[in-house]
Amino acid sequence: MTLIELLIAVTLGAIVLAALGSVVSLGLQAQIAGRQQNELVYQGRFALERMVGRARGVAPKLLAAPAADTTGDWFAPAGCVGAACVMYCRNAGNQLVETTTADAACAGTTVIASNVTAFSAALIAGVGPVGRPAGSLSLTLTHSDAPQPVTLTSSVRLGGGTL
Repeated sequence: MTLIELLIAVTLGAIVLAALGSVVSLGLQAQIAGRQQNELVYQGRFALERMVGRARGVAPKLLAAPAADTTGDWFAPAGCVGAACVMYCRNAGNQLVETTTADAACAGTTVIASNVTAFSAALIAGVGPVGRPAGSLSLTLTHSDAPQPVTLTSSVRLGGGTL
């Protein structure tokens, strides 16, 4: 084997290794993006299930349209005082927080989801009798490593039941 043949073999080997390196790099980036996307879905489902569970435990009452990025007093029992007056809201740090209705600034410390870029609670018109009001909760989560935002929506009926 001559020196030229050896140099050609080393060059071809380096090219093949460089190509494999970029393929491995792309695979790792896809794995990170997929993992982040799954984490967003997990956080969103956890938050919605927590709110739906709370709704099932609250006696039916008339609902008013809440302020932007909050659920208002939807999950607070009638005549509640203090910590029993539960509300969910999105704070300035893009976190979904469980707090009390007295916390207009959404400064609570019980964070149930991070990376929340949009949160809304809306009344569902014409669903069920007046004594069993229903609402829709929507949550959008975004992360820089995730390929796209995750939007989850759930319908809730106070006091439980199906829609």
